[in-house]
Amino acid sequence: MNLLRCAALLLLPLSAVAQAQAIKSEPPMKVFTAAEIEAVAMPELAYTPDPTIAEDFDKYFFFHRPDTSFDQAYADITECDALASGINFYMGADSGAMAGAMANYGVLAGGIGGALGGLMADAIFGSAERRRIKRVNLRNCMFYKGYDRYGLKKDLWQEFHFEEGFSRENAKDREAALLKQARVASGPKPQLEVLEP
Repeated sequence: MNLLRCAALLLLPLSAVAQAQAIKSEPPMKVFTAAEIEAVAMPELAYTPDPTIAEDFDKYFFFHRPDTSFDQAYADITECDALASGINFYMGADSGAMAGAMANYGVLAGGIGGALGGLMADAIFGSAERRRIKRVNLRNCMFYKGYDRYGLKKDLWQEFHFEEGFSRENAKDREAALLKQARVASGPKPQLEVLEP
């Protein structure tokens, strides 16, 4: 019996390795031509600092990292946006993950459990909390990648950002906003105060 327990304990790490191998590698970084980059309008960032505006810097901000290419900034922003949004919630689970859940719990149990869990979380926390969590996760991810955060006036922020609560931004508008965010993140250093992550 002890031999069986020891064998089970030794095989335990192998199950984690097998699960870790199911994670797909990052997609290749998209490479933009100079013409494609120039076609992305640089949003307006200039405003007169004001204490009232500064009160909302936890909601309205942008990122910048010196000596960063547009390609790298776009890759970083799209990755952090996907992670902050909750990849499985918005983009659906991988077919392997779905098959595994169905094998373990049955087809209906996984779907019903996920739907009920999502409804309960939204009823309890709501759209505003979901947006707040996304902002915190986005800030942490971009800080980890070495970007500075700068506050921005709400109307300027709305020109190249989006807020998602219960639904996802339409793909065309989302892509346009992420391209502009990459343009700012890789552009000239802002003449504003760097905020805490």
